[in-house]
Amino acid sequence: MSMMKATRFVVVLVVASSIDIAAGWILTHVHVGLPARIAVACMPLPGNVILIAMVVQAIRKLDEFQKRVHFEAVVIAFLSTGVAAFIYGFLQKADAVRPLNSVLIWLFMVVTYGIGYVIAIRQYT
Repeated sequence: MSMMKATRFVVVLVVASSIDIAAGWILTHVHVGLPARIAVACMPLPGNVILIAMVVQAIRKLDEFQKRVHFEAVVIAFLSTGVAAFIYGFLQKADAVRPLNSVLIWLFMVVTYGIGYVIAIRQYT
C-alpha cells in the first residue's frame, strides 16, 4: 500500500471512528425525538462503508497467497463471532450475563481475526 493510500486510510479511519464515538455519545447523553435518534444512529454508516470499500480494494491487490491467508483469517473470525454470539444469547436467556455492548462484538472480531491470521500464516510457513 502506498504511503498516500495508507495516509488516506488512516484519515478515513480516524474520521469514521470519531463519528462512531460521537453518535454513541449523542445517543447516550442527548435527549431528542425518535427521528433524530434514528438519524444519529445511522451517522456512522457512510464512513464505515467507505472503510469496507478501502479494505476490499486493498485485499484485491494482494497476491493469491496473501488473499488466501486473509480469507482463512476472516473465516475464523466470522465463525468464532457467530458461535460466541450464539452462546452469549443462551447465557442471556439464562440470566447469566447482561445485554451485549456492540463495541465488544467488533473487538472480538478484531482479536479473532488476528488469531486466525496467525493460525493461517503458520500453516504455510
